[in-house]
Amino acid sequence: MKFGVSLLGTVGLLGLSSVALAQTPPARKGFQMDIRTGYSVPMGSSQANVDLSNMVSGQVPIFVDIGAKLIPELFIGGYFGLGIGGAGGTSKDACNANGLDCSAVTVHIGVEAQYHILPAGFVNPWIGYGLGYESLGLGTSKNGVTNSSSVGGFEFARFMGGADFRVSRVFGVGPFVDLSMATYSSASNGATIPDTATHEWLTLGARFVFFP
Repeated sequence: MKFGVSLLGTVGLLGLSSVALAQTPPARKGFQMDIRTGYSVPMGSSQANVDLSNMVSGQVPIFVDIGAKLIPELFIGGYFGLGIGGAGGTSKDACNANGLDCSAVTVHIGVEAQYHILPAGFVNPWIGYGLGYESLGLGTSKNGVTNSSSVGGFEFARFMGGADFRVSRVFGVGPFVDLSMATYSSASNGATIPDTATHEWLTLGARFVFFP
């Protein structure tokens, strides 16, 4: 009797596994895009001896990746990111002391490649690399008077990785981690930044992918 129950249970599990495998969409080529969001933490220096975290706080980003899979394993495309946050560290203290409303907006744009390890699997791990341009805008407001400034420069590395749960032919979702590295070299007033330094943004969050 116990053997019979065990055998039935094993058969049932095998049946469920077969159904799950049957529902996993096949690997595909062609158009793909995603939307990623989460939380970004500033690290490194905006210029020599100036910590980025003393200029801006953490940000809530929205990234869009658009491109195509040339083969099931390889995605080539471009990325656009917008991060929204406020002042951080000593800049935040100065804003509070002077009664200012301070905000910060970061823009990232560039090209990228992703390698998908198990493109036919229900769970598809992937890694990626990109490069492009980053701009950081800072704004202050008080009694209806606003001021703004910005810095920008080359984003020479963007390391990405995650795992997609391919729930259908048109949709997948999963976690991701993203580390960008860049150097600000110019300011909005046309001045160059003489003592450049490297800063990073570390982002953790969720990726919503279309046509995984």
